[in-house]
Amino acid sequence: MREIKGTALYEADRFETIRDLILAAGERHAELDVAIFRRKPTLPEEHRTFAQFVSDVKALGTYIIDSQYFGDKLAVVGENCYEWFVSYSAILGSNSIGVPLDRALPEGELVKLLERSGTKVLFYHPKHHEMMVNIAAKMLTKEYDIVVEKFVCMYVEGIGSKFEWPSDDDRFVNIYDMIAEGKKLVDNGDDRFATNPIDPEEVRIILFTSGTTSASKGVMLTNKNICSNVFAISQTLYAGRGERYFSILPLHHTFENTCDFFLISRGSCACFSDGLRYIVKNVSEWHIDFCISVPLLFENIYEKIMEGIEQSGKKKMIDIMIPVTKFLRHFGLDLRRAVFADILKKLGGNLRMVVIGGAGIDKKYVEFFNNIGIDFLMGYGLTETSPVIATTTKAVNVYGSVGRPMVGITAAIDGADKANVIGEILTKSDCVMKGYYHNDEATKEVIDENGWFHTGDMGFIDKKGCIHVTGRVKSMIVLTNGKKAFPEEIESLLLDIPGVKEAFVWGNKNEREAIDICAKLLIDRKVIAKQLGNPGEASDDEITAYLNDKVRDANHQMPSYKIVRNYVFSEQDMIKTTTLKIKRPKEQEAIEGALARNDTNMREMNACNLDKLT
Repeated sequence: MREIKGTALYEADRFETIRDLILAAGERHAELDVAIFRRKPTLPEEHRTFAQFVSDVKALGTYIIDSQYFGDKLAVVGENCYEWFVSYSAILGSNSIGVPLDRALPEGELVKLLERSGTKVLFYHPKHHEMMVNIAAKMLTKEYDIVVEKFVCMYVEGIGSKFEWPSDDDRFVNIYDMIAEGKKLVDNGDDRFATNPIDPEEVRIILFTSGTTSASKGVMLTNKNICSNVFAISQTLYAGRGERYFSILPLHHTFENTCDFFLISRGSCACFSDGLRYIVKNVSEWHIDFCISVPLLFENIYEKIMEGIEQSGKKKMIDIMIPVTKFLRHFGLDLRRAVFADILKKLGGNLRMVVIGGAGIDKKYVEFFNNIGIDFLMGYGLTETSPVIATTTKAVNVYGSVGRPMVGITAAIDGADKANVIGEILTKSDCVMKGYYHNDEATKEVIDENGWFHTGDMGFIDKKGCIHVTGRVKSMIVLTNGKKAFPEEIESLLLDIPGVKEAFVWGNKNEREAIDICAKLLIDRKVIAKQLGNPGEASDDEITAYLNDKVRDANHQMPSYKIVRNYVFSEQDMIKTTTLKIKRPKEQEAIEGALARNDTNMREMNACNLDKLT
């Protein structure tokens, strides 16, 4: 196989454990802000310094070490907040086992993961308080057979007047009471948090993948896994001391999680989003320097920027200046941020780098943000690889790729000994997980005898050593004639249609038992009406006529076996994970269920509004 290895772009410090990373950050950046946030969008912003953060982590970690839960499994669930990261850092720093859980899980699914993991202590956000009270009550009636002994609220004042604090139930604890007890121990000379030995290769994180609780796998990670990935990121991307980054992805997600440890090690400050409605406002007011995100966020920001440009009447001027600034860059003169200062000012004026992960994004977005002076980069990885495998950089940014592997990481295409051959993407590094929790069989399926991790992603590596992801092995559509198609490829063409916000493609079995490629298009009526030159919103008939033309154009760009045979349109959001990726099996199940309930099929519903079905 042709193996590609990463090379370093920057010097970086290597840490053996997450605890060492946190303590070093506290010493180097004590006076700087580690976090800026608001408890509610209407309240004043609050700041926490690195010194405060490390003090809180050390105190809570010492409390855990001194308790009966030392070394046990402690879970964290809830909205992004300062205390979430204090809790998680203290758990890992104390050499206990952290179990970050998806904040969007319904009660029953959360309980199943608490049961599967054997969690003893659960740190939770106040928005989860009602759920925690319900769980605690059902434990007493034996309806839930879990071993949670403590429910720790991240900040009690966030519960509000609607619910009472269960003061008569000693299972409920205020995190700041724990921190206060831990500080007493530290003040009395207890230095176990800093001195207790930690084996970097022992499993210290169990991170459940998205999916149903029965199907989700518990990925087992070590300090070595995370610290190796932090080291690789630090040698690939630059983050400055005192710079601000936007925390928008869920903290339980390993992409946000590991990158936050990287940014803490660099002395950067997390600015926690007030919510989806406030994203542009937050980015602007906090003068964000960089952001780690998923495609949907910046696709929406792009649309707002383009709408503003259209309204200002400056589109022609911008269309002229983009080629000019691109030409000047060939001679070492980069005027992008000066020429497009008005656009950048709407994003706070400081935004210089965006790293996108989790899914592909159309190259028009990458090109636009790069053209106005923002380094718009693509990252690639999986929970099982801690997570980042590769990323584009300022040095190598091949549009359509996810870049070269990072330093210390090797990538290859299964069975391919030359460039541009499609196959399964493999990787090997110290970032690869120990295995799946209580699932040796699944572990053996993805980590072979030579140590290669099989990602389940199909793709190729080009002549520059950049990885291109074409689709998931599991989502691959195998047609009746044996040919194969990847939904992601087709979706990218459908997303080029103005007015199509999202696209979902799947293989649909027709009445002749053959497989047809079908699509569901999430549409914006106002945008389509604008494309048609009409005021207001487009009617269903107008949308059908418009989409028929556009889907036909998209089909002309593909081999005949990949064309979309039937499509429906909708204004109902797709079923997604908390990182805004479409849950493909669930979405397909929902569409097929609607068709079956109405005794119809995709051929009969072709080009129709799916929302009209009951």
